[in-house]
Amino acid sequence: MFSINNNKQTINKADFSEGDIFYIHIDNQYHIYKLLFFEKDFECYHVLSYEPLSVLPSEKDIDTLNIQIYHSPVDKNGFKGAALLANRTITSEDLIGYHEYLRQTRPIEEYFPLANGYYLNGLRLTDEKKHKEAIDSYSKAADLVPSFFEAIDNRAFCKMDLGLWLEAIEDFRQSLSIHPGSLLAEFSIGECYFKTGDYAQAKHQFERANTLDPNAEAPKNFLKRVNAKLGIV
Repeated sequence: MFSINNNKQTINKADFSEGDIFYIHIDNQYHIYKLLFFEKDFECYHVLSYEPLSVLPSEKDIDTLNIQIYHSPVDKNGFKGAALLANRTITSEDLIGYHEYLRQTRPIEEYFPLANGYYLNGLRLTDEKKHKEAIDSYSKAADLVPSFFEAIDNRAFCKMDLGLWLEAIEDFRQSLSIHPGSLLAEFSIGECYFKTGDYAQAKHQFERANTLDPNAEAPKNFLKRVNAKLGIV
């Protein structure tokens, strides 16, 4: 049940910033939007739309809103009388529709710099040990450019740092489906299995990694460790 927002600081404004959540009150319904991107050259707001409500939600209710449409390009002037409700970080899930729009309407050379920007931001967040935020940034890169296996690998490493071993394995397998024969991904899957105590699966992965590069030291070292765990001399 939503509570009525009586916040007198909510103000009408002609211009919104990316991440702003705003609403229009029409026919006793509150139509609520989140600004994902402002395309200045065309005065176009790219917005995510929530399901209309009969009661204006409070700020604490915003995260429970149901999404109706993931992306719509709308003339900036099409939101007459709109009022600001709050501002929220734009997440990878928010951008699913906008990214699909870019893939369908633009050549990859136009939007790849955006994906690379997400990736570089993920690297920065990783260096700052902000692993959850980095995961979201890498997810944005991989969602916009599904073949961006480097972003998927780095997302997996962040999950490893958080102890999310099985989720990391899923990411590395996704990476391998794009970039088969990756020593990094094959070995890392083994390391994840080793951490979970699934030594049989870990041994299989380290053997695969060793086959890919017999000169690499890490697979050999981990094979010795996993064999010791399995009692294999």
